Amino acid sequence: MNDPIAPIVNQFDQDPSAIRIQKLLVYVCRNHWESEMSLFDASQWRSLIEEVRIAYPTLDQLRSRLTHQIGTLNKSKEYAAIGQIILSVLEGLYAEGAVTMVSASRRSTKLEQDINIHRIKKLLIYTCKKYWEANSYIIEQTALPDLIDTLIKQYPTTAELRSGLNKMVKTLNKSVEYALIAEIIIREVEPLYGNDQPADNLALCDPIDLFDVRCAILKSVNPLQTKVLLFSSVYYLFEFCEQDWSNLKLYSLDGLLRTVVIQSATIEELQQLLNSKASQLRDPDTYLEIVPVLIRSLKKDYNDLRQKLQQVSSVSSLADTTIARSTRAFS
Repeated sequence: MNDPIAPIVNQFDQDPSAIRIQKLLVYVCRNHWESEMSLFDASQWRSLIEEVRIAYPTLDQLRSRLTHQIGTLNKSKEYAAIGQIILSVLEGLYAEGAVTMVSASRRSTKLEQDINIHRIKKLLIYTCKKYWEANSYIIEQTALPDLIDTLIKQYPTTAELRSGLNKMVKTLNKSVEYALIAEIIIREVEPLYGNDQPADNLALCDPIDLFDVRCAILKSVNPLQTKVLLFSSVYYLFEFCEQDWSNLKLYSLDGLLRTVVIQSATIEELQQLLNSKASQLRDPDTYLEIVPVLIRSLKKDYNDLRQKLQQVSSVSSLADTTIARSTRAFS
């Protein structure tokens, strides 16, 4: 993907009025006037421009906000000229982003309807703007299509997207919960990338076939109960509430198997983990009966399987190495 922000950064940075451009953009975005300001470097310019795009989804909205903010300044006439420079330079960015924004808007419809929308926006803002937004009003007012658009521009391939989200999720106190939110985002945003990923990344992401393992499991135990046990072993203890069922739908049986194997160094460690979680679930006897089936199906060549899965996981999903949009709940 082309980087439409790079030439804009250069134009602003080389402008004789660069400091005043910075001051006005900061004032427009944060409603705070910085009287003392040093010249931004490229990354700071980029961050500020992205902040403008998120805060003002259309050029008309930006123009309106600029007009209002300039009207509050003592040197309004001087800054009116600065406002025109900003609009002139950013006009191309808004035009170039229009096509992507249409697709992002369509994808955002499903996300807007998700029960986790507040957390989805929080994680997107954190990933795109690199700070944690706690103000519910600001989160609510932030346009989801703009966040998706910014996300795609920051992470040009799905491998970079997964890696970027993974990095941010790991810094959070509730990392397990937000790993689930990240998976929701990936599921909806991934199709926007089309086929623009490098061939080597696509090869690395090819799933390892667990057909024989899956068949052995499905012949003996309930697949939905197996998913509950695996989910509890990988993430948090399943409590059978509506939110838990919603989260479970994000994961395939294969994906949960891959993740639990990666996290368990030996087959003995896996068995101990599964028994521990099964004993804590509602109706533990039912889940304890699933454990030996899983162990038998995975025991053969466990170390070799784990090594292969670890190689794949380095570029695959942060929460589930199976592509999330292929996931369905078993019944």
